[in-house]
Amino acid sequence: MRFLLVSVFLLLSGIQAHAYPDFIGYGYRSCLVCHESGGGGGALTDYGRGVFASEIAANPLRKWLNDEEAAQVSNFLGPVEFPFWLRMGFKYRALTVERSPGTKPKRQYHYNMQNDLNFNLFANEAHTLGLITTVGYVENPVALYPNKTMKEDSYLFYREYYLKANVAKEFWLYAGMMDKVFGIKTANHTAVNRAPLSLGQNDQVHAGLVQWARKDEDIFLQYWLGNLHLPKEERRRGGSIMLDKKWGSMHSWGFSYLNESKEGLKQNIYSLHNKMGFRDGNSLLMEGGYRVETTEQDGTSINSNSYYIFTQNNLNLARGVFFVSGLELSKNTTVSSNPENLRWDLGFLIFPIQKVEVRFSGVNQKTIGAEDATKDQWSLQSQIHLSL
Repeated sequence: MRFLLVSVFLLLSGIQAHAYPDFIGYGYRSCLVCHESGGGGGALTDYGRGVFASEIAANPLRKWLNDEEAAQVSNFLGPVEFPFWLRMGFKYRALTVERSPGTKPKRQYHYNMQNDLNFNLFANEAHTLGLITTVGYVENPVALYPNKTMKEDSYLFYREYYLKANVAKEFWLYAGMMDKVFGIKTANHTAVNRAPLSLGQNDQVHAGLVQWARKDEDIFLQYWLGNLHLPKEERRRGGSIMLDKKWGSMHSWGFSYLNESKEGLKQNIYSLHNKMGFRDGNSLLMEGGYRVETTEQDGTSINSNSYYIFTQNNLNLARGVFFVSGLELSKNTTVSSNPENLRWDLGFLIFPIQKVEVRFSGVNQKTIGAEDATKDQWSLQSQIHLSL
């Protein structure tokens, strides 16, 4: 009876959070360990849910529910077990931003960033052959760009749907609509290494992906036709290759290359990344990249070159509580006098109980020109993530 009451409490109190690349500090280098997608993001595996409940999230109910029991009620409906062929999930993420805090022109905005229902079907108990699907709901279709809703009068859209198969001991194949594989995939989809490179929250494509998942390294080869739900002229056709290789006991390094194009636009991106894990869940993520973008105007090709640097540090203060800091730098180098864009943030990432995530952060943005610097722009952000 006590176990049942605690299970119901956990079910009603919220949802499991994403597994993040920051969790390399717990020894998890490969995304495939915890995610259905080898490239990370999206639905968690049963093992991923259990890891989050038993190792990462705080457990204020430890007196009544130990970590092993917490893992047992980390499913979609807590202690309710689904048949092996069915797994479900639901995710809700909301963001509140206050710009220019403490000043007269301050403004506050609220965004419902994610309302996703995940529905997965498997052909075997080992979950080595399955169909992964996610449908989302959006309050304003404009915010979905470059993706689009199912119909013009609908607020529903396809987040992902793909087949996955373990065709040999170390080889996985994926086919369908999915995220592009490139660099470090952080939860912050507006980061300098994500949305500005067409790798944001809604940049899914119809693709085929091969993953060679070895013990100490992952090699990805992906080719895509673009988002086939978009008009032909808006589809970005291309591909990417990525390596992530373990070094030391809790670190990995790698590189990525991406090439894609649509009518009048081409881009090539090169990047190096390094993920470092330390004892007790601490981590440091680093990625640097160079982008070459070519546009066609009146028969003339115009190149635009830029670079970016992304860093993020997680300091584990206590179980379920992290101090997070990040620094992002980018510059368009086509003209030497172009300004540098600098973003710096400090905050806290908290998992107060399994299935609940809360973030608080202060963000500073600055544009530094060749001869002058603009006034700093400050914002306060709070975020809550719930899922089943």
